[in-house]
This record gives sequence, structure tokens and C-alpha cells, in this order.
Amino acid sequence: MRRPVVVTLRDEASPWGISTSVVLHTLFAGTLALMPLPKRPNRLEEERVSVDILTPEQFEASAKPPPASVAPALPAARAAEPPPASNPPKTQPPAAPAMIRPTRMLSAKTLADPRSRQARADLKTFASDERMVQLCSLEPMDQIRQWHADFQPERVVPYATAEEKITGTTIAADGAAFRSRKNWYSLKFKCQLAQDGESVIGFEFLVGDPVARDKWDELGLPAVH
Repeated sequence: MRRPVVVTLRDEASPWGISTSVVLHTLFAGTLALMPLPKRPNRLEEERVSVDILTPEQFEASAKPPPASVAPALPAARAAEPPPASNPPKTQPPAAPAMIRPTRMLSAKTLADPRSRQARADLKTFASDERMVQLCSLEPMDQIRQWHADFQPERVVPYATAEEKITGTTIAADGAAFRSRKNWYSLKFKCQLAQDGESVIGFEFLVGDPVARDKWDELGLPAVH
């Protein structure tokens, strides 16, 4: 049976989602109307025709065809506009938040403090893998406290919503949680230990949203330590 891994710091106080029917009506109607015949127009009086006598020169001049009219210039053809783009450019999804990568590891200093005497003794009772998980659960408490003063982590549960993964001396905890000021917050971290598994040499983390209070019991997150 797995021993629960819940790290708590002490400094003499504890740290860690129609029918719509369409009726078609077709109306057919036929109508035959007799139209009255139009009235015959009044006969016009016979028109008188006047005759002009033209000289040969006048006849020749009147027989010439009129000068050709100049056709109006047509407007220049308008250049065809390119069709609108059928597929607008796709927007890139927002980038995932970047992990915070501290350059200085802090857990070794915390364990060296005289007030951590009991914690050092307890670590010796764990098997190798469990001891590495405990060490990697201690590091985020120190790092989060230094990263943001509003947080005072006093407990870390590395497998609150998902089991941590151990590969060699690397531990990845995507479903961790930490307790601060009587509230639990989701946490993700990746921890690299030395070859002997006795100290943390690399660490990165990301603090998430508060864990809903009605989920605490289900996730094994105690309200009081």
C-alpha cells in the first residue's frame, strides 16, 4: 500500500461545461375577357404635297450622303477585381503559460536548518522513489513563497488530480496542489534530482487556479493540517 506523500514544512509552525409543417397552396384561376373593338380613327383630310424644282447642282448636292458621325469613344474596360479570399487567415491559439524556472534551488538550505531536524530524520525512513518525491515536493514550497509573497505554502500533495511520473531521477507532477492561507491551489512542476537522488538540481513550476472547496474531500486535500 502506497504511503501518502504529503510534505509539510515546519519551522516550529507547519510550512505546506417544428415541427414546422409547410402547407403549399396552389391557386389556379382562368379569366376570359372580351375586349371592345377600338373605334375607327377619323379619316384625315387629304394632305397637299408641295413640289420643289431643283437645279442639277442642287439635286447633286442633296444626293450626297451626310458626313459619317464619329462614334463616341467607349470607356476603357475596368480591370477585374480579385475575388474576396474564401478562407481568411487562421488565428494562432494562445500560447500556454510558460513554466517558471528558478536558477537557485532552495530545499537543501531548508533541510539544513536546525528546525528541519525531524524532517531529515523522516526522509531516511522512505524508500528511494518516495524520498525523491518528498524532496521534489519540498522545493515548490520554498520556490512559490519566494516567487510571490501572497502565497505561504505549508503543504504540497504531488498527486492531487493525477499521479506523478518518475523517469530516472526526474519527477513530473502535472496534477499537484499546494495549500496556502487555508486554500488549495492547483500546481504543476518538474523536478530534477542529482544522480544519488538526494538533492534537487533543477526545478520548474506553474501555479494554477484555486481548487474548488467542494472538491477537497474527493481529492484528499484536508482543510486543516
